[in-house]
Amino acid sequence: MDKFDLFWKTMELCDWDNEGDDELVLTPVINFLASKEDSDIFMFEDLMSELLYNLDTKKLAEQCKKIDGCMSDDSFLYSRCVALINGVDYYKKAKMGRCKEMWKMEFESLLYVPESAWAKKHNKPESEYPHVSSFSYETGSNTDGWK
Repeated sequence: MDKFDLFWKTMELCDWDNEGDDELVLTPVINFLASKEDSDIFMFEDLMSELLYNLDTKKLAEQCKKIDGCMSDDSFLYSRCVALINGVDYYKKAKMGRCKEMWKMEFESLLYVPESAWAKKHNKPESEYPHVSSFSYETGSNTDGWK
């Protein structure tokens, strides 16, 4: 079983009946993770971070810049989230540069799912979330991908 199966299976819980309201789309994901152990929430974040890190490449950034002339580090990150929210097949195509439409979209809310789930589980503020992933998904952090 692929180590990313937890992530992709969890993402299948998105409620697309609420498309257009990212937080409502993600509510079932947050509720599911909030019912799990902290280690599962942290693993979800680690997997999400690694997947975003793997999309952080010069080739994809250049593709994004051609489509979104106002691209910023943040908009490139939020557009990479679109590849994750749309499932494993879309992600694989995006990684190969075959999903150019994603550069016109964003799904920033995905980034806050782990801390929201943890905060809900513990009835604490998100600011007290205790985990830091070993992968940075910030634009430019994948130094090999930017060579």
